[in-house]
Amino acid sequence: MSEQGGAWLRERERGNAFGIRMLLLAHRVCGRGFVRLVLRVIAFYYALFAGTARRASRSYLQRVQGRAGFLDVVRHIATFAQVAFDRVLLAAGRLEGFTFTRDGRHHLEALAQAKRGAILLGAHLGSFEAMRAMGGHEQFVINVVVHFENARRITAMLRAVAPDFDARIIAIDPAAPHWVLRVQECIEAGELVAVLGDRTGLGEASVEVSLLGGKVRLPTGPYALAAVLRCPIYLTFGLYHAPSTYALSCEPFAEKIDLPRGRREQELAALTQRYADRLGEYAKRAPLNWFNFFELWQ
Repeated sequence: MSEQGGAWLRERERGNAFGIRMLLLAHRVCGRGFVRLVLRVIAFYYALFAGTARRASRSYLQRVQGRAGFLDVVRHIATFAQVAFDRVLLAAGRLEGFTFTRDGRHHLEALAQAKRGAILLGAHLGSFEAMRAMGGHEQFVINVVVHFENARRITAMLRAVAPDFDARIIAIDPAAPHWVLRVQECIEAGELVAVLGDRTGLGEASVEVSLLGGKVRLPTGPYALAAVLRCPIYLTFGLYHAPSTYALSCEPFAEKIDLPRGRREQELAALTQRYADRLGEYAKRAPLNWFNFFELWQ
């Protein structure tokens, strides 16, 4: 196991609160179609001048769909911009105009009925805010474990539009691991805790796995955490389909995780590889939903 990582934390956050507020005003006055057009123009600009994002997009698109032209990159960045904008609307509880489809909702219903806590394992693929927004609408209690280091501007905006934004947020602080105790409290209370498993933080244990035909390092923390808390893991995604549909899915991943002495590393590696396999399959379903704009593959 390696404890290196965190390259994505060094990526500079783009965008600003003023721009987002202007888009919100345009959405209210001119409608969603106009905002989509503006976001495409912005995406074209970033595809031209944001070299790191452009190269990362091309690397990923070539793997997932076998082509990576400039317009493919523009569409990729435009999808990210649209989902990021939608995140603000969803956090504010503005669900009108969206269509949500559900696959596997009965798993969440069974957990709620049994008052059983679980980890919802996702990725920077699509929108977890869509899952959280619908979960709150349907009375499922979903807490989200997040890194705030490189997303302070969007976080400030989310807090502005949703005063209760922090109520179900568990911020990761490597220097003060009390956040793990908060996760434990939520699980013991029969609540759901969402964790994203496709980025490795600084000093976080990781393992090399295969993803979309290449080698990447993914964290083992979600599986070690589930083993300690003795709770199940469900795989969850909210894939965006233009112009305004989110396909929400939930599938069982591990009912119980045991990490016996002598086989701990092998078991963690196997679980991480299984996650990578499913992540790759979901990425193929909606290729433009991949929002890791840094070089992930080794």
